[in-house]
Amino acid sequence: MSQNDVSNTAVTNEEEIQTAKWTRYLPETFGIRDAIQKSKYRWCAREAGMWGIATGTAMTLHRWRMGSRTHFAVHAGFVTLMVVNVGSYYFCVKRRDYQEQMIEIMMKYNEFDHAMNMPEEASSTDGENPFLETGPKGKGNVTPSELVVNLPERKEWQPQLPTQDAADVFRPAKD
Repeated sequence: MSQNDVSNTAVTNEEEIQTAKWTRYLPETFGIRDAIQKSKYRWCAREAGMWGIATGTAMTLHRWRMGSRTHFAVHAGFVTLMVVNVGSYYFCVKRRDYQEQMIEIMMKYNEFDHAMNMPEEASSTDGENPFLETGPKGKGNVTPSELVVNLPERKEWQPQLPTQDAADVFRPAKD
């Protein structure tokens, strides 16, 4: 196999496609690594784990500095690690779900839909679209034209401009 053949082969192995390299350090026991790699909350798991480790270590060092026995300081640190880890994960998941829900609501409100649900593209060769110029007759090509409109900005409390015809409002841009 030459160098070209190697670079042109498709990547099919999941480990080569993996984007979050930190997950390879997780244990494979009980399917932990696979579960986190497939989860949409994997960054929440990472963030919660980091906060748990940091606060657990700080608690252990604090208890040890304050004169507690080493055994008790380690147990206090582990409990802190677990409480912060679970709490951080919970709040991260809730925050992410809330953000996704708000995006979906805004998209529905603004009438954005998935690309699969889009209506068919309107015919632009009928000559009614003011934003498109048709090419020479018989060719059937459509070239976009640049139009400019200069309407003053109005606030809600200001009187609105009357509705005008598109041909009166849009002017061709000067090159």
